[in-house]
Amino acid sequence: MAKKLERREPPDIGKYLFPMAGVMILVLATMIANAQALFQGTSIKVDIPKANVIEVDLEQSIPISVTKEGKMYVGDKEMPTLDALRERVKEMQRKYAMDAGDPTLEGTQLTVIRADKELNWGKVLEVIDETKKAGCKRTALAVIKRRR
Repeated sequence: MAKKLERREPPDIGKYLFPMAGVMILVLATMIANAQALFQGTSIKVDIPKANVIEVDLEQSIPISVTKEGKMYVGDKEMPTLDALRERVKEMQRKYAMDAGDPTLEGTQLTVIRADKELNWGKVLEVIDETKKAGCKRTALAVIKRRR
C-alpha cells in the first residue's frame, strides 16, 4: 500500500520576523536618542562658532572648554587658573603615554579647545599658550561645520 504524501504549508515567517524587527527598531531608536550624548565629550555647554573644517577622531582627545564668562574646564572639572589648567593637561598627557607604554608619546595626544563664540578670544589664545607650555604638540579648536 502506497503512502499518501501529506502536503504541508510553509512556516509563517512573519511569526518570527516581526518580533525581531520590533527589537531592532527599539535598539535603533535608543541609539539615535543617545547619539548626541555619546559624541559630545563633555557636559559643559558652549556656543561654538561655525567654520569650514576637517573632521578628526575625538575619542582619545583632551577636551578643554572655555565658557562665555571665561571659566575653563578640562573635561568636566573646572580649572581656577591657567597654571592649574597647564598642570592638568600635562598630567593627562603623561598618563596617555604611560597607558600606551611608550614614554615618547607624551605630548602627542590631541587637545581640543571648545570656546564660546561670544568669548573674548584673547582668553582662547592664553589657553592655547598654556597647552603648548604643557608640552602639547597637537592642539585644535572645535567649531561647528558650516553648511555650504
